[in-house]
Amino acid sequence: MTQSGQTGRIFVGREREMAGLSAAMDAAIAGHGRVVMLAGEPGIGKTRMAQELAAYAESLGAQVWWGSCHEQQGAPPYWPWVQLIRFYIQRTDPGPLATQMGPGAADISEIIPEVLDKLPDLKPPSPLEPEQARFRLFESISNFLKNIAQSQPMMLVLDDLQWADQPSLLLLEFLSNLLFDSKIMVLGTYRDIEVSREHPLSSTLAQLARTESYHREELGGLEGEYVAQLIKDISGAAPSQELVQAIYGHTEGNPFFMTEVIRLLGERRGSSAGPEEYDAAGLEIPQSVLEVIGQRLNRLSTECETVLTTAAVIGRQFDFGLLGLLSDEIPETQLLGSMDEGLDAYLIQEVPGQADVYQFSHALVQQTLRERLSTSRRVRLHAKIGETLETLYGDQPGEHVAELAHHFFEASSVLGPEKFVRYATFAGERALEAYAFEGALDHFDRVLASMGVTLTGAQPAPDEKAAALLFGKGCAQLATVERHRLSEAVSCLRRAFDYYAEAGDADRAVAVAQQPLPMAQGMLSGAAQLTRRALELVERGSHDEGRLLSQFALHVYFEESDVDAAQDAFARAMVIAQGEEDADLELRTLGNAASVDTFECQFQAALEKGLRGLELARLLDNPRAELGVQYRAAGGRMLTGDLQGAKQHLEAMRDLAERLRDRFWLSSAYFLSAQASI
Repeated sequence: MTQSGQTGRIFVGREREMAGLSAAMDAAIAGHGRVVMLAGEPGIGKTRMAQELAAYAESLGAQVWWGSCHEQQGAPPYWPWVQLIRFYIQRTDPGPLATQMGPGAADISEIIPEVLDKLPDLKPPSPLEPEQARFRLFESISNFLKNIAQSQPMMLVLDDLQWADQPSLLLLEFLSNLLFDSKIMVLGTYRDIEVSREHPLSSTLAQLARTESYHREELGGLEGEYVAQLIKDISGAAPSQELVQAIYGHTEGNPFFMTEVIRLLGERRGSSAGPEEYDAAGLEIPQSVLEVIGQRLNRLSTECETVLTTAAVIGRQFDFGLLGLLSDEIPETQLLGSMDEGLDAYLIQEVPGQADVYQFSHALVQQTLRERLSTSRRVRLHAKIGETLETLYGDQPGEHVAELAHHFFEASSVLGPEKFVRYATFAGERALEAYAFEGALDHFDRVLASMGVTLTGAQPAPDEKAAALLFGKGCAQLATVERHRLSEAVSCLRRAFDYYAEAGDADRAVAVAQQPLPMAQGMLSGAAQLTRRALELVERGSHDEGRLLSQFALHVYFEESDVDAAQDAFARAMVIAQGEEDADLELRTLGNAASVDTFECQFQAALEKGLRGLELARLLDNPRAELGVQYRAAGGRMLTGDLQGAKQHLEAMRDLAERLRDRFWLSSAYFLSAQASI
């Protein structure tokens, strides 16, 4: 999938930059994957350069996939990746698609449901801890892309990365580490003036710079002969040197700024006038690109400007059908006429391969139109768009929940917060399901703030809605925060727990307390106290008590260093597990107890628990649980001096990890193998 040019097919200069990009593409085609970042100010020609490189790649037989990020909130998680992968899925038969995706198809379907349309018999992926599940998703996508590139080289374009969601950037980091032996080139564009040290993209760029496959190009303004060439290519006639200097002096060679100035001058003088007729000394050239765009918009018909203004509030891309519903007072023929007027003025363009879908030729055009609106009118437009989309999507908004949340948030001053709260909550839940934890945090925080709920503190959630949001936020934090900040996640869980406990909803309170938490010696997160309180809510001897006891034992040991309390809790959990013949609970408890034994240097006891756990994992036919048990058994063998026995466990662990595509446990197996060989 390629993108049409924002200035038609006009392209001048850039020989040095193009040589560097072409060399990177050549290397990728030869099997040495590359990641290239193209940086520069707005309008400097990053997207146009990407389009030119895309044409070069296609001329060499490569396929080009394109994904764009948008300034406005409202896109689903991983949006640039979803766009480019979805485009391919829709055009590929089920057989080849199943082969290319392999066992990762089920993972990919969790963020791109269209996979299930082509492969309806997929089974849901096996559950994993959140961080491991996201790792598996990233690996599945990376393997899918690399499999396709084996038969045909690939160029992936990620446009406007300064607006990318953080999960999309993390996927880019992951893929970049696997490209060295692939036929994939990733080209990202971004506005460097918008990327501060605190910007998420800044961290990604630092990570990319550590890989051998990384290269960065920075675009500056055009100079000298290239300015004259651009004027000639747009206007059709050679300009005077005075005009070249005047335009360059105002635009500093920014191609988009120059293009808009040249078009504005042409519109002022009439379509028949060429640049040789301009009096450079008397030219009134606007001082900013937004001012130029504004003056060009003033030359549109009133109806066209009104229609494009509505489109600008919809987003960078907009659907003609939706625009028609929002402009119901305008007949379709007149609406099409407005589209033609916008196309003729190079303010909008049709999106290739998508019927009745348009986009603004540049984000600055959309920005200018939005900023010309009064706050009152803009808010009411958002309200109308949100309500129209709500009618269109009905009770199945799917991936559009974030889009709905965006419009209702912007319209909350006239509609109230209720619809924003509803859709943003759905968006946060969907983000959690897609392992886009950072996006989920953002949604939950915004909803809590709109409800007037403090984001920090110890007070219980004020109501059931806030409790659910704090629970969701805590789950997202568990997957993202550093261990030394784990108490922040536990605080959210505790506030949700307190509400449910006080409301008499023991089931939900216990569900909150049973969230798995990473542990480290001496780390005070408050998890021990939370689990202790949850134990007061469950029936003695119940399965819930057994799970909580097994978990509490870990917390009380690592947080409070209370060995006796931990061993007592483990013993009680084992009684429940064996009494109810609950092999899963017994396996969980043995693993937790073995961890404590290891920290207490009770290596033989830890080994015995590990071997019993191995029997249970095989009895349960739970290969993922077996990975952890094999790891503990290998560690126990090593610590008791049985290196040969350890190697046997590690060999079985490596085979199992490779079969399950679990790089975490595979790397752990190799790490222990190296230690066993020293």
